Amino acid sequence: MSVPGSTRIEDLHGPAHSGSGDQYNYIYPAGGFPHSRERVRIAAEDRRWLSQRFVRPRNLGRASERLAKPGATVLLAGEAGIGRRAAGTVLLHELPGEEGSFEELPAERDPDGRLEFGPDDRLLLDLSETTVEGSSTVLDGLGVYRSATERTGARLVVILSSELEQALAPELQLHVVRLERPRGDAVLARYLRSDELLHQPGDLELPELKSLLATAPMRDIARLVRIIGEVRASRRHGTVFAGWCAAAMEAITDWSDQVARQVDELTDGRKRALLLAGAMLDRAPADVAAQWADQLLRLVDHPDNSESALAGPDLLAQLHGLKMTRSQDGRIDFERLSYGAAVRSHFWTYFPGLRDHLRDWVADAIRLAGLGGAERSELVIRFAEQALAAGRPDDLRMLAEQWTSNSGSLPTEAALLLVQGLEHEKYGGAVRRQIYQWAANGRPAPLLARVLTEVCRHELASTHPDLALTRLFHLSKRGESTDATEAVLELARGELRLLRHLLERIFRNGRPASKHGYGLLLDLLDPSLLRVLPTAPELELVWHRVLTGADRARWAPAVHSWLTAAAVSPAWESGPDVMVRAAGSRAGVLNELYLTALEWQRTRSDDPAAPDPARLATAERFWRSIDRVEGAGEHQHTDYQPADSWEVS
Repeated sequence: MSVPGSTRIEDLHGPAHSGSGDQYNYIYPAGGFPHSRERVRIAAEDRRWLSQRFVRPRNLGRASERLAKPGATVLLAGEAGIGRRAAGTVLLHELPGEEGSFEELPAERDPDGRLEFGPDDRLLLDLSETTVEGSSTVLDGLGVYRSATERTGARLVVILSSELEQALAPELQLHVVRLERPRGDAVLARYLRSDELLHQPGDLELPELKSLLATAPMRDIARLVRIIGEVRASRRHGTVFAGWCAAAMEAITDWSDQVARQVDELTDGRKRALLLAGAMLDRAPADVAAQWADQLLRLVDHPDNSESALAGPDLLAQLHGLKMTRSQDGRIDFERLSYGAAVRSHFWTYFPGLRDHLRDWVADAIRLAGLGGAERSELVIRFAEQALAAGRPDDLRMLAEQWTSNSGSLPTEAALLLVQGLEHEKYGGAVRRQIYQWAANGRPAPLLARVLTEVCRHELASTHPDLALTRLFHLSKRGESTDATEAVLELARGELRLLRHLLERIFRNGRPASKHGYGLLLDLLDPSLLRVLPTAPELELVWHRVLTGADRARWAPAVHSWLTAAAVSPAWESGPDVMVRAAGSRAGVLNELYLTALEWQRTRSDDPAAPDPARLATAERFWRSIDRVEGAGEHQHTDYQPADSWEVS
């Protein structure tokens, strides 16, 4: 609607030009750049492993039929422990095609976050822990997820808790498929075959085993098989399945009551220290455990006993008195499988006053001369497990900083510590936030920065690629190492969603890019490393940013490389047109592109794949594209400004 001196547009459904100057309209699915979200990738290797061992529960076929249609949502229900999550994962894994991503969605959707699903994406939403109190919020998010899934043609599988199933609206009840528990003996046999644990049918007839298989959750059956494999590998329980299984059944016994009685009976602090040292260093040299026990006593200011070293029982007798042994190769071991884990849990749970001392104890003991790399790694894993179980994720931060400080020299152990934190179901988010604080707001020591780069590149990127890219981007700005820069580019070159995310980082809040930001974009454009189509709209936007924001001297080599790729590969023949479209109607930029192509064409080629005639033909096509734009009259464009990104930290 227009009135004298003004124009008003109502009910707008597309781009509009509302001022002077050029207008550029870049159209993306779901309305532009999405805000980052914690969508977790589920690795293909993990899915294949699960699929090999999976026993299909009754009614899964119905779910599979419903999920066959693009845009479908299936809600899986059933009793806890029957393998609902595994069923949902396998259900999505078995869908035809491998083009889309396979991701797990957060239970509570960020209200400001935009959704960006592809037509072949497979999505898992695990609501199995949702209670009545949180059902309304979760159901609101489920409605948004369903709508986006239907609109884009993705597929969504939702795992329901029993409380949430009762709270579903009638229209959602139509999408529920209720699964029944598969036979425990069939699940066990499938796992055993997959792990090549040979057995006879009669081996599964043990009364205690049959009792477990009749009622145990699927995860406990999987754990039993893992322990059977460990028992076989230990070579300490015979060479037949019956012996392995008996030992494994003992290992899954809950030893907490027995450990509590044993610790209560030990009134001597030295014996308690040796028991805990043995549990933390299970299968490590016994002499090291004895040294570590003495160190703990000093840390807690235990009264000194000046008794001669020749007095009292020897180390072997002390170990036997604590239900431990010293193997022929000098390593400490418990008489009962998994007993050491129960000892560790008992001390961390019921001796809260020791926790600071235990952290400092581990920090120093990791350097003991008698520990090899495997023993140090095992100690790190055990410490992280107990610290996180006790609700102390900050302990991981303190040790990671200490082991990578100027005086520290344990980057492998520091990285492993952070990986354990990232994988923790409850505190993984806290560790991700800590890594962000180090990368974006802190001043990490050079060794810690390298550790953070490796953890983000190889661990975080496999599950939370958006978050990994953000942290690596901040680390790359420090310029202390090229590793973070290489990792950022590696992520952004391979997936358009991550490429857009990098652009968000560089031009956040509409600010101009730094010298480092333009350097990233120019390196990103290397045709030999790009793993996305050169004609993707995202690359046109990258070129637009580079051509209009950087000097010709900086972007000319990238133009040369794209022209060379177009002269060599038919797949790149349309690549140069992307640069022309990115320049828009800017006569100055188009002229610079023309001159740059002329310089490239006149430079003698030593590449047999791009002889001079091919270079001339490519340059002439490029010049014709520029001529068409310059002769097409005035074009209306405007710079696209990425939306403010929501930082997931």
